[in-house]
Amino acid sequence: MGHDQGNVPLMPGRARVHLSQLAAAADRAYRESRYEEAARLYARLVRQLPPGSKEWYRCQLHRAHCLRLAGSFRQAAHLYRMLQRSTDGRAPHAVDALVGEALALRVQGQLRRAYSLLHQALAVYRSRGDTEGIIHTLWAIGTTLRFAGDFRQATAHLLDALRLWRQYRQGSPTYLYCALGGLSRMQGAVQRSLRYYQRAHAYALAEEDTFGIAYSACGIANAHRMLGNWDATHHYFAIARAHYEHIGEQLSYAYTLWGEAMAYLIQQRWHEVAQPLHEAEHIFQRLGDRRGLVYVVLARSQLAFLQTGTVPCALRQQFSTAARWAQRYGYRFEALHLRLVGMLTGIAPQTSLAELKRAYQMCGSVWFRAVPLTPLPVNLP
Repeated sequence: MGHDQGNVPLMPGRARVHLSQLAAAADRAYRESRYEEAARLYARLVRQLPPGSKEWYRCQLHRAHCLRLAGSFRQAAHLYRMLQRSTDGRAPHAVDALVGEALALRVQGQLRRAYSLLHQALAVYRSRGDTEGIIHTLWAIGTTLRFAGDFRQATAHLLDALRLWRQYRQGSPTYLYCALGGLSRMQGAVQRSLRYYQRAHAYALAEEDTFGIAYSACGIANAHRMLGNWDATHHYFAIARAHYEHIGEQLSYAYTLWGEAMAYLIQQRWHEVAQPLHEAEHIFQRLGDRRGLVYVVLARSQLAFLQTGTVPCALRQQFSTAARWAQRYGYRFEALHLRLVGMLTGIAPQTSLAELKRAYQMCGSVWFRAVPLTPLPVNLP
């Protein structure tokens, strides 16, 4: 797992120097989170390397990672599957590709398939005693369970991963702490969420991990948003945006824009909500992230109702589509948000608040306990 630099195959003269320089440039772009540029450089490399060589496989795997991180999920998933078919499925790069495919499929809403692939990979890593692979896969399973709204099982897997990391110190804990921060926010433990994200941010800064700095800053901002600390909220959102814009990352950038829009919405700064929400929606649509689009619909519905006292017909249709997506793709937590906001805006029938509270608790969240006393807008975690 991680950034294995590998070795460029020996070949004569200028060709060897050229490939070494190209490989170094690709690896540097990958380390610096410039994923689109790195994917292009790795594509140039694999066209010149001997097919099936160790370096060819390494570059293809890193190319797939970069495509996924740049938002090209379908292309990345296809390349990951090709790498799995091309050799023994237990080979190191094939197992890493299995995890990568699962992460690409997860964004597309294929949670059950992703979960199955991750458990296959976990079994292989455990059979090999690959601690870093086990930690990474436990993180991936935990975050997939969070997407599916099973916060108790998500917590168990993430804490197992953190325990292993503390024991063996394999890899960086940045994204483990980020995952625990996001999960804690959804569970309603916002102060704990803030502490996890602050730990992640400290590691990302020490490691000069641009993506990690942005991701953890966004998490800190969202925790402050839930706490109503507006200066800190906008300060950390600005840090996240600046870093995402620098590296050209799209998906997490879109969620940052959504978080900013929600902060403006909660503060009733209506005229500042539309632009970041529109930009987030455009990115979610282009990347095919239906979960992100559900969150956009939730924000738009609240904004329309607060401004006009009603939700227009076109937005009601989008709301119904979002509800179907939440049911089809297994977004349990987001489905509950849709029920709540739908009830408060008159889009959906009235439902028992006690029933909603039980449903949130079944996910493993106590966030809802404050909501019955809170008028629109609802500050969604």
